[in-house]
Amino acid sequence: MIRVDDRLIHGQVALLWTKELQIDRIIVANDLAAKNDIQKNALHLAAPTGVKVAVVPVSHAVKMANDPRAKALKILIVVNNVSDLLTLTTGIAEPGKVDIANVGRVQGGLKDKRKLSDTVYLSDADIDKVKQIAAQTDNLVYQPLPSDTATPFLKLLEGDN
Repeated sequence: MIRVDDRLIHGQVALLWTKELQIDRIIVANDLAAKNDIQKNALHLAAPTGVKVAVVPVSHAVKMANDPRAKALKILIVVNNVSDLLTLTTGIAEPGKVDIANVGRVQGGLKDKRKLSDTVYLSDADIDKVKQIAAQTDNLVYQPLPSDTATPFLKLLEGDN
């Protein structure tokens, strides 16, 4: 699964999603975090015991996901913006489930963003990218928690949520 979440690794990802999906590896695909040793250490500490974490640039995350050895693992890739998500879904041969769950409230504030749910705020440019992503996968959803029903993400754009 690839998840978009402003907070990258936090309680929902670390505890709920890793347990629900029985995750072996979490890949944080973020160019800035990959260069910041303090943030990398914090992200490693946020992961549950027994789950390996890699904090890497987005381009490296694509290579890791496409590596034949990755097929034997249950991997959760986490990004914090739609642009990086587009890069991943374009570059990864089989992106799997793509969950846009929590984005838009932290980076850049809410100005010029459309509220699609209580946890998703996107600019027009982000919405265009989401439409490109939707053309590449048939499993683009909005599902903040594993206990929530997965809603096809494009329904949020239609206002049918």
